[in-house]
Amino acid sequence: MSEPFLSLCIPCYNEEAILHTTYPRIKEVLEAQGVAWELIFGDDGSTDRTLEILKEFAAKDEQVRYTTHFPNRGPGRAYKDMYEAARGEIIIMTDCDLAMTPEVAVPTFLETLKSAEVVIGSRYKGVKADYPLKRRLFSWGYIAMNRVLFNLKVLDTQTGSVGFYRRILPFLDLRADGPEMLLELIAQVGALNLKVEEVALPWVHDTTSGETPVWRTSAQMLAGTLKLRRRYGAFKRQASMKRA
Repeated sequence: MSEPFLSLCIPCYNEEAILHTTYPRIKEVLEAQGVAWELIFGDDGSTDRTLEILKEFAAKDEQVRYTTHFPNRGPGRAYKDMYEAARGEIIIMTDCDLAMTPEVAVPTFLETLKSAEVVIGSRYKGVKADYPLKRRLFSWGYIAMNRVLFNLKVLDTQTGSVGFYRRILPFLDLRADGPEMLLELIAQVGALNLKVEEVALPWVHDTTSGETPVWRTSAQMLAGTLKLRRRYGAFKRQASMKRA
């Protein structure tokens, strides 16, 4: 198999209910792009049949790969596992429920990356997400806090869909294991003055594989974000010294 141009990464935690729907749908999207690709699933210590199903996919399809660790450590850890395994020039990541419509997201990312180094799929830039009010309120509060802590202009810091060139990874210092790793990536990219584009994408709230516990997750993310802020100052100083 030739080296892929695109590595599409999907984190998984107890996703057995949707994997048999996600896999053929995303494969069809990838095949329509006209580039060499690989599909990497990152198992985050699932306790259901997720890993077993991923092994079945990989055994039947040489373009499918998976990473795994145990016990569960968080989506940030799964993403870092997949980044290490990825071989493509471009990495695109998206959630397993494909909430950010992949038929639109993947070609949009590939086109936008022709003139940018990082692309962020947004639920809020010019679109209204199909999202429960409670979740929207927590998201907007988190966005406002991050603008203050990291001076970010990005609206959607917790999007599950981001695309970037793999060549930027050696310049990043991604340490978070939880969902706040997405913020860590976006903040560090900003500190490096890389060209970032945020694009509006349709988003559908799907709870087939379970609903995120908002209060517990928000508390964990707040604690993780404050740790990021302490590390971010040092990273930003180092980035400034390298540019000088």
